Amino acid sequence: MKASRTVLVLVVVGAVLVGLAVACGAGGGEPPPPPPEEETTPSELGGEELLEARCTQCHGLDRVKAASKDLDGWQSTVERMRGLGAELTDAEAQTLVEYLAETYGP
Repeated sequence: MKASRTVLVLVVVGAVLVGLAVACGAGGGEPPPPPPEEETTPSELGGEELLEARCTQCHGLDRVKAASKDLDGWQSTVERMRGLGAELTDAEAQTLVEYLAETYGP
């Protein structure tokens, strides 16, 4: 009786270990590739879309709408925001600066 109980316990433990190995990917294969990131070229986003997508991650549009700056002022602001972590390519930053100066200029 004890021998059959021991065999049963070993079978159950073995099944659990095999299940864990499969769940943890012990198959030795390559991990699946990460999902592709959405790539958006700068030309696909206009200034307004960039403003809403990138600037509002940290603050509301009320700060932008309350400001009145010329091209150089907006250039300085956008560069300062990039330094603080705003994710904009050079081309996106230029598109955004031109939009801000045109829309929220003096």
